[in-house]
Amino acid sequence: AMRIDSPPMRAHATARTRASAAACVLLCLLACSRAVGGVEIDLVHRGDGAIDDMKCISEEIHANAVVLFTYDTVRAEDKVSVKLFDANGKVIYEKADAGKGAYGFTSVTDGDHRACFYNAELSSMKNSAEKETALAKHRIKVDWKHGVAASEWKKLAKATDLDAFTRTLRSLESDLQEVHEGMLALRALEADMRDMNEATNTRVAVMSVLSLTVCVGMCVWQIIYLRSFFERKKLL
Repeated sequence: AMRIDSPPMRAHATARTRASAAACVLLCLLACSRAVGGVEIDLVHRGDGAIDDMKCISEEIHANAVVLFTYDTVRAEDKVSVKLFDANGKVIYEKADAGKGAYGFTSVTDGDHRACFYNAELSSMKNSAEKETALAKHRIKVDWKHGVAASEWKKLAKATDLDAFTRTLRSLESDLQEVHEGMLALRALEADMRDMNEATNTRVAVMSVLSLTVCVGMCVWQIIYLRSFFERKKLL
């Protein structure tokens, strides 16, 4: 049987199609944003001590953010030591001679958090050329996850028996919450800047009035003084 849709029915069908397409695009973007991996670094030789040979990588993290820091050597037999510093330069995590590790924490202040890697045994070698070659073979994969990216959504779904769509909605809710917190922070910063601008404008206006008052007063004083001077000299 042939069915002919009326204009209102076609309009509703088109709206549903557009909504479905928008939802698919949003889910694809979310999946792509979740697929961001870590970076790989090599140890380098810069000096004669273990501290000199540290290779550091930093990540800018906002305050009160949940952070998951993980590292793993590319070769299983390689061992490295790691020190994790917060934005104030305080060591918050330290581990020696390990092939991999993970550490979760909540940031206290805004700023760059640094992770420094080194190998004390190789750094104690006397031959600089051999040391540099040996250190360069130690490649480490480092991954920072903070905010929404640090949430283990697959484990959460398994624990609470959520389906894929519900898990995606929970993830979107966390994304929106993080964006909302960022907007509130920007709003507070804008309010501070507005107060500073208003205070500066008030000071400039006061200084302008004072300067104008001084100039007018000097002009009046000069006129009175010159008039009295000419009268004494009998020029007027």
